[in-house]
Amino acid sequence: MLSKIGILITILVLILIFFLVISFGAGAFSKKEIKPETKRYLKSVNILLGIIAVVGIILVLFL
Repeated sequence: MLSKIGILITILVLILIFFLVISFGAGAFSKKEIKPETKRYLKSVNILLGIIAVVGIILVLFL
């Protein structure tokens, strides 16, 4: 069984992988200009991932 730190690292790695997949899919790393809708989408995804990371950290460290 994983320890609390192992679970926290797993959560953060999964969030990083999710961020990379969404960013590549939306074309954030391409040479072309990004549409304003895509920028708003990526900003929303970043906020969501930040919230998930904070909740994961709180749950792992305090429970």
